[in-house]
Order: sequence, then C-alpha cells, then structure tokens
Amino acid sequence: MHMHTDYCPHASRDKAEDYILKSIEKNIVEIAFTEHAPLPMDDTVPAKDSAMISSDVNAYLKEISMLKEKYTDRIIVNAGFEIDYIEGKENETIEFLKHNPETIPYSILSVHFVLIDGKYFCIDYSPESFMEKADKVGYEALVKAYEDTLMKALSKPYGSLTPKRIGHIDLIKKFKRFHGRSHDMDLGRILEAVKKNGYSLDINTSGYDKEYCREPYPSIDIIRKAVSMGIPVVTGSDAHSAKEVGRHFDKVSEFTL
Repeated sequence: MHMHTDYCPHASRDKAEDYILKSIEKNIVEIAFTEHAPLPMDDTVPAKDSAMISSDVNAYLKEISMLKEKYTDRIIVNAGFEIDYIEGKENETIEFLKHNPETIPYSILSVHFVLIDGKYFCIDYSPESFMEKADKVGYEALVKAYEDTLMKALSKPYGSLTPKRIGHIDLIKKFKRFHGRSHDMDLGRILEAVKKNGYSLDINTSGYDKEYCREPYPSIDIIRKAVSMGIPVVTGSDAHSAKEVGRHFDKVSEFTL
C-alpha cells in the first residue's frame, strides 16, 4: 500500500503495470500506488526530484484507473498519493485534495520537510546534508523540529480531507548509523495522537535496505506498542522499482496477519 512509479523523478523507470505483475506474482491481493504529490513549495533538494510534477497528475490517475480495470479479476488496485505535510502550506494542500478526493482513503500523509530557521529542509535527502544542518542548528533542534512537524501532521490539518495513514513516523532515524546519535522523541505522545485522531500507521519496510538505518520505519518496538494500543497498521514496501514490491514483508508479517 505504498509504491512509487515512473511518475516519481527519483524512482526507477518501471511502469505501474510492472508493479502490478510483481504483486500478482507475490500473491498480494490488494495494492495502492501512492505517488509523491506535487509539492506546494519550491523543492529544496539539490536534484529537485522529490515529487511528481503537477502536469502529470491526471495522466497518473488515468493510468492507474485503466490498470485497475484491466486486472480487476486478479488484484485490487487503488490510486493514492503520498502527501507531504508542509507547514504553512495547508491551504494549497487542501486545494489539491479537493480536486482528488477519491484518492484520500489510499493516501499517506508524510513528513519529509521541516521548517527551520525560516526555510524548508528535507531531513532524509543525504547523511551529509542532514549533518550539515544538524551542525548548523543543533542536532536536538532538528529532531525537535521533526517531532513538532509530525505532531502538526497528526492534528488533522486538512480537516475531513486529511489522509488518515501516517507515513514512516521515525524517518528522522534514517542516518542513525552514520552519525551515531539517538533520535529521542516523545513516541508516547506521538502514538497517542495517532490513536486519538484515527490514523493508521504505515509500516515501511524500505528502511531495512537503507545503509544507515537497517530497520523498518517505525522500529519493531514502536510497531509492537502501536498494535498493543489498537492502532491499525498497514504494510508498505515504499517500492521505487517493481523488484522492491513486497520487500521484507516476512519480517513484519506477524503484525499484519
């Protein structure tokens, strides 16, 4: 329920149909494409490749709709977006969601960018950029900015249009094996907000393949706590190529069976 196609500038050139065929091969019964929605601000990463471009939105939705019909007797196919929560750009995001309401049940709300020192910063672009920013503003300040932004994303910032699945809630840890520091956050407060406001939790297995992470987002301990609280969990590979569909699901299957 978390996949990116060739409409994503930083994904492979594999087509959506390749993902569907790989899903069928792995006996997955339902999938959702969650392409990175166009950003409501200028992309701050050097490659400018964080999200799809606005002119591709209709083509993306049309393609997934066509494939949904084509494979209707073999697999359930849904179209959604990965929506970036961008502090201060709530109205722009609301307008996007108003134009695409049918995608909201299959969409993910994620935090990749934090507003710090008056500028947007992508926390997961590279270990070098992360540490450069941490050295400039303070590591603890950067972690706090991420936690505070995450809490705002969990406050239903778009009202009834807010996607109710929260993406990789501890993404801030992506480079932990690079810098060796603790990413202390108030996870009790975060999970209480997830539960109180009716979100489900994205179990993102892509973290296992990240050089400086080597575990899912969120960690197994956090997943166990969420399940014990009755928070729904949804498995996603965060696939950016067809071969990544369903990756590492054996390591988290106990939580989703």
